Amino acid sequence: MPDTPTPPMPPGGNFARFMGVGFQMLATIGLCTWLGVWLDGRYGSEPWGTVGLTLFGVFVAMYLVIREVSEK
Repeated sequence: MPDTPTPPMPPGGNFARFMGVGFQMLATIGLCTWLGVWLDGRYGSEPWGTVGLTLFGVFVAMYLVIREVSEK
């Protein structure tokens, strides 16, 4: 069975793809940080909710970046 050729990449395709990854990281970390600040204000557990959820957001964002970059 012959291999089907892959279609050519549009100009700037990688730029747009990785720009989206950056915005996804920003949104993930920002949302987790905002939730941590809100929980700290609500329950008076400053700064542990913010610290914990920000770190969680960083780990989730890094997982998503690694998953996106490793896909073809």
